[in-house]
Amino acid sequence: MTPADVAENLMPNSITEDSETCLKNLIHSLEIAKKVAKDEEAKKKAEDEEAQLKVEKDKQELTQEEVKVKANGILLKEKVENGAIH
Repeated sequence: MTPADVAENLMPNSITEDSETCLKNLIHSLEIAKKVAKDEEAKKKAEDEEAQLKVEKDKQELTQEEVKVKANGILLKEKVENGAIH
């Protein structure tokens, strides 16, 4: 919440609003802003965790692919050494 938002909540919107009403409006606005900030933080944390899981999954898939490539290279080398491939 910006200083302008605070000032807006502290200024009466009508003749019937007194200082107590303005303070209640400010408190209510601060509580809403706090809730919104908390929700945004939780959303960002969930997105970060999801991104981290994706990175770990991608690493695991890459590692598995590297193992397959190495295994295929070893098999190909053995075939060449045994004379199966010229």
